[in-house]
Amino acid sequence: MELNRLYSITEIQKEHCYETRGSRPVRVFCTDLNYYVCKYATGPGFPTILFNEYLAASFLKLWELPVPDFGFVHIKTDHVKQTGYPYHFFEKPAFGSLFYGELKEVDKFFLVEPLVRKVSDEGIMQFLKIALFDIWLCNEDRHFENPNLLYDLKINSFVPIDHAFCFNSNNLDKEFYLIADNESILETPFLNRFFNRHLQTKTEEIRLQILHEFKNDTNECYQQIEPILAGIPEEWGPNRSYLKERLEFFFSDYWLTECQNFFTCLFVQNLKSS
Repeated sequence: MELNRLYSITEIQKEHCYETRGSRPVRVFCTDLNYYVCKYATGPGFPTILFNEYLAASFLKLWELPVPDFGFVHIKTDHVKQTGYPYHFFEKPAFGSLFYGELKEVDKFFLVEPLVRKVSDEGIMQFLKIALFDIWLCNEDRHFENPNLLYDLKINSFVPIDHAFCFNSNNLDKEFYLIADNESILETPFLNRFFNRHLQTKTEEIRLQILHEFKNDTNECYQQIEPILAGIPEEWGPNRSYLKERLEFFFSDYWLTECQNFFTCLFVQNLKSS
């Protein structure tokens, strides 16, 4: 999977340095004349956080979820002076997600915002698929306190962002386990906010459709593992055979069944509690 190689063309402004709970991404103006929100390698060795972002974004595209376009961004040393960050953070290509300034961040105010009282059926399915995706890749960093979702008001679409803490908070080399109940967006007021009475009468139909798509989507991801791993920048120093070996677990019958059962439990349990 060959991704765009992009290059910074202007200095990064201080106001384009974002303080978040984890990484501190920067907004970079690139050679395709678009802004990208970029994460970068802060230490030596293989940048696992960047790999997590790249892999999750690649898989989300295969799931036909509206992840922002992405690419590898070479950030010039001369363009990072205002950030105050060490130059060595930018020696390797960064992972960049296309910046969409018009999207709304999903937060607690989203529950009462008049503009988003009506979520489309497609938007509801996206929300549920994102929840199952997080269970599948052990993403512990999308929950009520930190939804890591944007919303496109024009097309009523959820846009998932920030996947640095997949694999049980960036532990690809450790044993994997299911995320906790409160680490899922299913365990939030958002779920019942989007399910009116009409949709609650179709709970089983929706659940079965999600699980059917899950089987197809994970199979497509499995077919694309090698091209995705081949697309990792050589500058990151990937051990592709090791990465492929570790990822095999996520396609095992055992894990796929565990994910489906856990999703069903959270989905039905939280709908009934409304």
